[in-house]
Amino acid sequence: MNSRERCIRAITHELPDRVPLDFNCRPEPLRELMGALGLNDYDRLLRALGIDMRHVGTTLKGGYLPKGVEVREGPYAPAYTIGQWRGFEVRRDLWGIESLWAPDHTYTYTYLRHPLQHTPLDEYVWPELDVEATMRTVEEARHRYEDYCLVGGITHLWEIAWQLTGFREALKMMYKDPQTLERILDGIDRIRIEEVKLLCDLGVDVICDGDDVGMQKGMMMSPQMWRRFLKPRYKRLIDLCHRRGVFFMFHSDGWIEPIIPDLVEIGVDILNPVQPECMDPYRVKQLYGDKLTLHGTVGVQSILPFGTPKEVEEVVKERVEKLGPTGFILAPTHAIQPGTPVENILAMYRAALKYGRVEKGQS
Repeated sequence: MNSRERCIRAITHELPDRVPLDFNCRPEPLRELMGALGLNDYDRLLRALGIDMRHVGTTLKGGYLPKGVEVREGPYAPAYTIGQWRGFEVRRDLWGIESLWAPDHTYTYTYLRHPLQHTPLDEYVWPELDVEATMRTVEEARHRYEDYCLVGGITHLWEIAWQLTGFREALKMMYKDPQTLERILDGIDRIRIEEVKLLCDLGVDVICDGDDVGMQKGMMMSPQMWRRFLKPRYKRLIDLCHRRGVFFMFHSDGWIEPIIPDLVEIGVDILNPVQPECMDPYRVKQLYGDKLTLHGTVGVQSILPFGTPKEVEEVVKERVEKLGPTGFILAPTHAIQPGTPVENILAMYRAALKYGRVEKGQS
């Protein structure tokens, strides 16, 4: 059974030959991991760890990213440096969102300026899908990874909306100016629909919609407001995927228990990351495991950075036993963070390969 077949069987709740695996890691621990294994090629690392999924994204153009600038990492889109502020680097991304970046850590930032606080919505310059660049990237990935489950990521909806307006302002709009918030969401959603259509046409197996609506102990908004503003738009995308024979994965960090029945209702196939610091993955499996495939569950806030290799092994063993043998894809709950011991990362994947095998006759 190759990796693509293995993942599809897990998603459709048929028995795979073992629990599928996925991987997500920041550059600092990635370098340490590759050094420890004596590797200098990312694909070789994924093969060594037994990773079954490969990830690809779309490319946007236009907006507020000038041509010819040195492109840097932004919160969720390419960015460029526009100056310094109190020792921090100031970057503006393609959406016009400005953020402050720490000089000595990757992906350590905070927001500085939200464009729709200063630009009327009618004058805002929306980015657009770069069809040619996306086609080149995804076609090459589909050819290279024909035996792997290919996951296509799309633009976030709620996260981009509140970054355009400011978080408090977006929440206020739900009550005081819902029409404007609807227009902002629709502007983002037009791009997302184009992304989904193109990715499906190019042969991805899964569309991943990463759109955090959960916090550590609650949701960012009431479930009622989530159902009003976001649920219908998610459903439209899911229906689009399913008509093209593509699975849909929904990502939200944090506690989102009240809306899991809604996610099942609108057709979500895979739920990620089922963050164990916020929700009990075994309870989620018990309640929804016949309808959802769980993806993740190994905490990057807890066991991976702070456990021992033996403790990591025991957690992975328990996850496999209680969440498998199907309807489960084991992975870290987000990018593995700097400071995470390499030994723990290796312990996670070695344990998954050791305990994740499905014996004949197992069900």
